[in-house]
Amino acid sequence: MPVYMAVDPGASTPGLYTRVMDPIVGASLGILMRWIHITSVITAIGGLLYAGLVIAPALSSLPAETRPEFAAAVNNRFRPLLRLAIVALIVSGIYNLVTKANLPPGYHMWFGIKMLLALHVIAVSFLLSSSSVTQERRTRMTTGVVISAGVIVLLSAYLRFLSNWMQS
Repeated sequence: MPVYMAVDPGASTPGLYTRVMDPIVGASLGILMRWIHITSVITAIGGLLYAGLVIAPALSSLPAETRPEFAAAVNNRFRPLLRLAIVALIVSGIYNLVTKANLPPGYHMWFGIKMLLALHVIAVSFLLSSSSVTQERRTRMTTGVVISAGVIVLLSAYLRFLSNWMQS
């Protein structure tokens, strides 16, 4: 991986060099991180939607004595995938934020609202993947998470618009 050396004009020491990433590597890493971010969102929210819209109604058709065992088996399988998706989402989100070139006016406010909603989704996702939540409460919580996730997607689209608008 070639690293280009450039003189830093703002350096206090004359002739101080800084490392500049190869543009191809930078673009490839940016694309990879965006892909990881979007795939993680799809995995986390899609899994919660599936649990709320498919698994929960299917549980009601099972005999009462087998429901807890089946619900525990589903939670045990989905929990590691959900945690991996959330960690990947946080890491790729931080990368995407710190590599943004220009942040337009108002960006931080909308980004802060998006982060508060994202924290809500993450916290409730961890609660939903625990076995101590009753099915009625799980259904209410899933509805709230899906609504919050929808608002996050809308805010993300708006933030993307703001960023692109500033560049033109």
